[in-house]
Amino acid sequence: MTLVELRDKADAKLATFWSALVTKQNAYHAKHGKFFQLLVSPENAVVDGVDSDFTLRHPSDEKFVVDVDFAWTEKIPFQIQVDVCECGKTSAFTAKVFVRLLNGDIYTRSRRYELLPDLVDRSDPENPINIQQDPVQIDSGWMKYDEVDQVTNIEVTE
Repeated sequence: MTLVELRDKADAKLATFWSALVTKQNAYHAKHGKFFQLLVSPENAVVDGVDSDFTLRHPSDEKFVVDVDFAWTEKIPFQIQVDVCECGKTSAFTAKVFVRLLNGDIYTRSRRYELLPDLVDRSDPENPINIQQDPVQIDSGWMKYDEVDQVTNIEVTE
């Protein structure tokens, strides 16, 4: 499979996957005040766009696993993971996708979804008005991924 064919196949599946993920994440966030994280699925590399099973894989420290109602039954031609960020008043999650060609080249794409804090209009000090902001979505587009230069998260214990 060529890179263009693999990207097109992945993008087609990602469109519905992303929509379903946003819906589930928003429901989870409304209930728990945060988004849920998912570990890489499938666990083994997906090579040449082979349709593979998605499995719901949670980190061991995730508290409300029972409330993560994200049953994805369609096959996916990529690996995906979902990372979360509670950054001050901003709550966000990022889905990262990896595709691997037969020659070993890896390409990645990510999409971030951020809930921004409401703004307050204080032009009338007696009647402040909350202004709700729409969520922000940021897409990286496809990029070549270099396993050697990747950043590794190292847990520091005191």
